[in-house]
Amino acid sequence: ENVILNNAATPPYKAFLFQGHVLDEKGGKMSKSKGNVLEGAELLQKYPADLIRFYFMWKASPIEPLSFSTDELMSRPYQVINTLFNLHLYFEQNSKYDNFDKSNTIEWAKQNDLLTSPDIWLLSKLQKLILILTEKNQTCKFHEGAKAIDDFIINNLSQIYIPITRGELWDEDEEKKSRRLAIYAVLSEVLKTLDILIHPFCPFTSEHLYQAVFDGKQSILLDKWPSYQKSLVNEEIEESFDIMKDIVSISSAARMKGKLKRRWPLNEAQICVKKGQKVKLESLSELLQSQLNVEKFTITETEKESGLEQILELKQLGLPVRGIVELERKRIGPKAKQHMGKLVSTFNETNPEEIISSLQKNSKYDFDIDGEIISLDNEDFIVNFDASDNFAVAKRDQYIVLISTSRNKEMMAKGLVKDIARRLQTLRKERGYTPTDVLEVASILELDEESLEMIKDKAEELAFLVRVKQVNFTESCKEYKEDDIDGQKIKISVE
Repeated sequence: ENVILNNAATPPYKAFLFQGHVLDEKGGKMSKSKGNVLEGAELLQKYPADLIRFYFMWKASPIEPLSFSTDELMSRPYQVINTLFNLHLYFEQNSKYDNFDKSNTIEWAKQNDLLTSPDIWLLSKLQKLILILTEKNQTCKFHEGAKAIDDFIINNLSQIYIPITRGELWDEDEEKKSRRLAIYAVLSEVLKTLDILIHPFCPFTSEHLYQAVFDGKQSILLDKWPSYQKSLVNEEIEESFDIMKDIVSISSAARMKGKLKRRWPLNEAQICVKKGQKVKLESLSELLQSQLNVEKFTITETEKESGLEQILELKQLGLPVRGIVELERKRIGPKAKQHMGKLVSTFNETNPEEIISSLQKNSKYDFDIDGEIISLDNEDFIVNFDASDNFAVAKRDQYIVLISTSRNKEMMAKGLVKDIARRLQTLRKERGYTPTDVLEVASILELDEESLEMIKDKAEELAFLVRVKQVNFTESCKEYKEDDIDGQKIKISVE
């Protein structure tokens, strides 16, 4: 037929892509007799078409069977699209407040030396995303492209860049307006590019956002596919940020061990990295301190990755760690023989530090079992470490983060301010206020005397965090919401 229509032996399509079977959420074949069939028309009435489309491409390779789950549909895929929508709203509200216009471009920001490390990092990551999406779309690996968009929107833009720059956008100092405009220039470039990149996955959503936020007088389809800009790539800053992200993640794990909220400021953190990485992490010192939420931190380079050598190196560096020793039971059987029970009992009563010291000096430790000496060498023990008292530790690969768990009243006060601010920010959103609205007053009532004494001098800081002109701790308010902080009932309001 194509030969007849075109009068030439040309194929009608350059490539075919066969879709795998759609199965139920348990991986079983859909069948009306089983009652597990999802009708397309009903699905489209209940869920947005773009969400379903994105989920299909995000979930699995096009040629692989796909286990369809509405719960999964409404989890990460929904989070990605919803976050992208809210990021556009955040940009639009804030940029209009500062009268941002198209003349404030990335090139303008570069020429005026207004871009900071977070801006450079995000723009560099965006160039990598453009390369990935271009290649994955051309090779029909749509699931890999969708996962790359997912990672960029959630892990890079929403969870890192926005929190880092939010404080700068809220600083209304007129002398810092150029810096705020530079942030808007970055967000404008990133969000507009994302609209185009995600358009094959979510055509309706991306078209709406593109035209509504960027004053698009024509369809997004008439815009050019983003091109990779090598001049915006900075491998050094990307590597530094990758290290920082790992350290912050490990720090969060240490906080969980110590039962310390991420919002609570801590006194110190001690960080161990690989050789050659200290200077890279130090280039982001101010940002790292803010992300870790600590008063101070130290960075140490280490070489040993595990076992006895690692604990000895950490102790030599003066880090607050203590040794943990276990018996390698499969190895010691032939040495212990009939004394195994007594050997284990004696081992349990022995100070691990004593064993570690002997292994360091003599490469063995001798147990006296009823007058018989049983010598165990380094390989007969499993040596690890934990944090000393008043510290918590977490480790991943060769990265180690130790955080102090003791908190003085000042640290507790700062943490309480963050807890209250978070609840007031949630209340602002619930009552329909935009991030740019500066309200008259925030009220916090029924704090206990100790808590009130701790934070009464921090009213100005709290007012800045929740964008109000003043904070009230005593006067009654018109409409309040009951809340609690670690079991303490309070009443809050914004108006």
